[in-house]
Amino acid sequence: MVNKFYEVTVPQGEDIKKFLTAFILQQGWKNVYVTGAIGSVIDMVFTTPVQNHLPLRCGRVPVSAAGEIVQFCGEVMPIEKMPPELEDIYPDKDSPLFVHIHAACAIAGGHVIGGGLSSGRAFRALRVFMVPLDDVA
Repeated sequence: MVNKFYEVTVPQGEDIKKFLTAFILQQGWKNVYVTGAIGSVIDMVFTTPVQNHLPLRCGRVPVSAAGEIVQFCGEVMPIEKMPPELEDIYPDKDSPLFVHIHAACAIAGGHVIGGGLSSGRAFRALRVFMVPLDDVA
């Protein structure tokens, strides 16, 4: 089965995860594969490991500078399907969906920073590409 590929643009200043969640809920999807994105971002917060052993412990890395997305992929699933080991890392349970995206952005000087996307906003705009998985057998 071939699934349809979708594109949505997060407008300037909008919260990326909230905008994607609203779009996915509006479509009636529950499971989505985020294949990538292109555009600019600002006020990003990434989660990254703070130790080199398990159990996984993460810290937050804020990036207030504007940046260009160089990597963006992930998954969206019903919140009750969130892997238990990620519940402490992503404590926001206000949404019926768990938006689990890994991203990286290039900031001034060509520096690249990334990790798990905790929060962030579109700077100029961010085009996100995704495939709903609800119809996959």
